[in-house]
Amino acid sequence: MKTRSPRASRVHKAGKGRAFRWKPVTVYALLVVAVSLGVAAWDRAYEARLRPQPRLLAKNLVESIIGPGSVHTITLDEKTGSADLVVEDVLIKPGQSRTEMEKNLSTEGSLAIQLLRGRMGSLKAITLHLVKAGKPLATVRVDPAHPAPAAEFAPDLKSP
Repeated sequence: MKTRSPRASRVHKAGKGRAFRWKPVTVYALLVVAVSLGVAAWDRAYEARLRPQPRLLAKNLVESIIGPGSVHTITLDEKTGSADLVVEDVLIKPGQSRTEMEKNLSTEGSLAIQLLRGRMGSLKAITLHLVKAGKPLATVRVDPAHPAPAAEFAPDLKSP
């Protein structure tokens, strides 16, 4: 009489009418799904912490064009997609003509608005108030009706 090896008998018994064990496979699959969901939630929370707040992003973008510490106030309405900023002008120097001042103010405001629109696509209307020592010099704005930045200058605009 031939004797079978212990391994052969186990294989033989397992193949004889024994059902597949679903419980360990199910537990493993559920564990994999739970860990995957946990990692995805952690990653989303981590990314949200790294993303700068819209107000801070708007301030940093404008200050990268105009200069550090130039933004005084920011009013940002994410629902309507509008931003209103009061910015201290840095380009107006004593002795400039009105034409030079208007050109500098318009350029300064347009560049800041274009950068804001490029990086913060959700903004539909942006108004930039350029002031010098608290005195209004110009307002540069863009909105859906006027896609190109338009500047309005103070009537009494003169060199400081």
